[in-house]
Amino acid sequence: MKLIIATRDRSEDLGPWLREQADAMQSLPSDRRPTVLPAIIAAKSLAHVTHESQFQDEFLRLLRYREGVDTLPFRIPRRPGLLGALMATAKKGLWKLCRYQWDRITFRQNLINTFYNHALEYEQQQRKRDVTRLEQRITSLEKRLKGEHDR
Repeated sequence: MKLIIATRDRSEDLGPWLREQADAMQSLPSDRRPTVLPAIIAAKSLAHVTHESQFQDEFLRLLRYREGVDTLPFRIPRRPGLLGALMATAKKGLWKLCRYQWDRITFRQNLINTFYNHALEYEQQQRKRDVTRLEQRITSLEKRLKGEHDR
């Protein structure tokens, strides 16, 4: 693994530390581990595209996976001691009180995200149709010019 930060190779000094941190995260309970995305929906798949149109197709495909915002319950971290327990309880109570409003906001945001994704897909399809039409016109004009040249 190569780590390049600000055009400098930092593999030697940061590599071992990052490996140590990754190993420590793997030993955590599953509910505290960072989520790992399946390779099929990871942004790394964009690195393998070779054409702009292929990039656009792949980008829109990945965008569909990311358009939804959720308000699922999550673990609220707490500090040790009585004060930490009180604060965690207060945060959980506030979350339950605010959950209804958060759900309404995220529902609207999901509608907006979906709308924009569909608009991007429509624009891409329209551009593909325009390019195809223009290529057909160029081909027919070239044939016509070649036919006039042969006379």
